[in-house]
Amino acid sequence: EELSIGDYVLSGGELAAAVVVDATARLLPGALNDAESAAQDSFEGEGGLLDCPHYTRPVEHAFGAVPPVLLSGNHAAIARWRRQQSLGRTWLRRPDLIDRGALSKADRALLEAFLAEQAAGGEPPTDGG
Repeated sequence: EELSIGDYVLSGGELAAAVVVDATARLLPGALNDAESAAQDSFEGEGGLLDCPHYTRPVEHAFGAVPPVLLSGNHAAIARWRRQQSLGRTWLRRPDLIDRGALSKADRALLEAFLAEQAAGGEPPTDGG
Protein backbone atom coordinates (compact mmCIF):
# COMPACT_ATOMS: atom_id res chain seq x y z
CA GLU A 1 0.00 0.00 0.00
CA GLU A 2 1.22 3.49 -0.84
CA LEU A 3 0.44 6.61 1.19
CA SER A 4 1.14 10.24 0.37
CA ILE A 5 1.45 12.91 3.04
CA GLY A 6 2.07 15.72 0.55
CA ASP A 7 3.81 16.83 -2.60
CA TYR A 8 7.38 17.01 -1.35
CA VAL A 9 10.40 14.76 -0.81
CA LEU A 10 11.84 13.87 2.59
CA SER A 11 15.34 12.63 3.32
CA GLY A 12 14.01 9.50 5.01
CA GLY A 13 10.86 7.73 6.08
CA GLU A 14 10.98 8.59 9.77
CA LEU A 15 9.10 11.89 9.56
CA ALA A 16 6.50 10.45 7.21
CA ALA A 17 5.95 7.52 9.58
CA ALA A 18 5.56 9.92 12.52
CA VAL A 19 2.92 11.90 10.59
CA VAL A 20 0.94 8.74 9.82
CA VAL A 21 1.17 7.53 13.44
CA ASP A 22 0.03 10.91 14.79
CA ALA A 23 -2.81 11.29 12.29
CA THR A 24 -4.20 7.83 13.08
CA ALA A 25 -3.46 7.53 16.81
CA ARG A 26 -5.38 10.70 17.59
CA LEU A 27 -8.52 9.01 16.31
CA LEU A 28 -8.32 6.25 18.93
CA PRO A 29 -10.77 6.52 21.83
CA GLY A 30 -9.20 8.43 24.71
CA ALA A 31 -6.30 9.83 22.67
CA LEU A 32 -7.79 13.33 22.75
CA ASN A 33 -9.11 15.18 25.78
CA ASP A 34 -12.44 15.77 24.04
CA ALA A 35 -13.78 13.07 21.74
CA GLU A 36 -15.56 15.76 19.67
CA SER A 37 -12.25 17.45 18.81
CA ALA A 38 -11.44 15.04 15.99
CA ALA A 39 -14.96 15.34 14.56
CA GLN A 40 -14.44 19.10 14.16
CA ASP A 41 -11.08 18.86 12.39
CA SER A 42 -10.50 19.72 8.74
CA PHE A 43 -11.84 17.04 6.39
CA GLU A 44 -13.94 15.47 9.16
CA GLY A 45 -16.78 17.97 9.47
CA GLU A 46 -19.71 18.58 7.20
CA GLY A 47 -18.66 18.03 3.59
CA GLY A 48 -14.99 17.29 4.30
CA LEU A 49 -13.94 20.95 4.12
CA LEU A 50 -11.01 22.74 5.66
CA ASP A 51 -11.64 24.17 9.11
CA CYS A 52 -12.49 27.82 9.73
CA PRO A 53 -9.97 30.15 11.41
CA HIS A 54 -9.79 30.09 15.19
CA TYR A 55 -9.12 33.05 17.44
CA THR A 56 -8.15 33.58 21.05
CA ARG A 57 -7.34 36.49 23.33
CA PRO A 58 -6.37 39.28 23.10
CA VAL A 59 -9.11 40.59 20.84
CA GLU A 60 -6.65 43.00 19.17
CA HIS A 61 -3.33 41.50 18.11
CA ALA A 62 -0.46 42.28 15.76
CA PHE A 63 -1.83 39.61 13.40
CA GLY A 64 -5.26 41.24 13.31
CA ALA A 65 -8.42 41.56 15.31
CA VAL A 66 -10.98 38.93 16.18
CA PRO A 67 -13.94 39.36 13.79
CA PRO A 68 -16.79 41.16 15.59
CA VAL A 69 -19.25 38.38 14.79
CA LEU A 70 -17.28 36.02 17.02
CA LEU A 71 -17.69 38.41 19.93
CA SER A 72 -21.38 39.04 19.27
CA GLY A 73 -22.84 36.10 21.16
CA ASN A 74 -25.14 35.45 18.18
CA HIS A 75 -24.67 31.70 17.78
CA ALA A 76 -26.49 31.51 14.44
CA ALA A 77 -24.35 34.31 12.96
CA ILE A 78 -21.20 32.67 14.34
CA ALA A 79 -22.18 29.33 12.79
CA ARG A 80 -22.81 31.03 9.40
CA TRP A 81 -19.45 32.85 9.63
CA ARG A 82 -17.62 29.61 10.45
CA ARG A 83 -19.31 27.79 7.58
CA GLN A 84 -18.51 30.63 5.16
CA GLN A 85 -14.88 30.70 6.26
CA SER A 86 -14.64 26.93 5.91
CA LEU A 87 -16.10 27.04 2.40
CA GLY A 88 -13.93 29.99 1.39
CA ARG A 89 -10.68 28.58 2.79
CA THR A 90 -11.35 25.27 1.08
CA TRP A 91 -12.11 27.01 -2.24
CA LEU A 92 -8.90 29.05 -2.02
CA ARG A 93 -6.58 26.29 -0.78
CA ARG A 94 -8.12 23.00 -1.88
CA PRO A 95 -10.76 23.65 -4.57
CA ASP A 96 -10.60 19.97 -5.47
CA LEU A 97 -12.53 19.26 -2.25
CA ILE A 98 -15.55 21.31 -3.30
CA ASP A 99 -18.15 20.07 -5.74
CA ARG A 100 -20.04 23.30 -6.32
CA GLY A 101 -22.94 21.41 -7.85
CA ALA A 102 -23.40 19.44 -4.64
CA LEU A 103 -23.41 22.50 -2.38
CA SER A 104 -26.70 23.56 -0.87
CA LYS A 105 -28.22 26.84 -2.00
CA ALA A 106 -27.20 28.42 1.32
CA ASP A 107 -23.60 27.17 0.99
CA ARG A 108 -23.37 28.45 -2.58
CA ALA A 109 -24.56 31.88 -1.39
CA LEU A 110 -21.99 31.91 1.43
CA LEU A 111 -19.20 30.90 -0.93
CA GLU A 112 -20.22 33.47 -3.55
CA ALA A 113 -20.25 36.23 -0.91
CA PHE A 114 -16.81 35.12 0.29
CA LEU A 115 -15.41 35.09 -3.25
CA ALA A 116 -16.96 38.46 -4.10
CA GLU A 117 -15.33 40.01 -1.05
CA GLN A 118 -12.00 38.43 -1.99
CA ALA A 119 -12.29 39.80 -5.53
CA ALA A 120 -12.99 43.26 -4.10
CA GLY A 121 -9.73 43.00 -2.18
CA GLY A 122 -11.28 43.03 1.23
CA GLU A 123 -11.81 40.62 4.02
CA PRO A 124 -14.71 38.19 3.78
CA PRO A 125 -17.86 39.42 5.52
CA THR A 126 -17.86 38.72 9.24
CA ASP A 127 -21.56 39.12 9.90
CA GLY A 128 -22.43 35.71 8.47
CA GLY A 129 -24.55 37.22 5.71
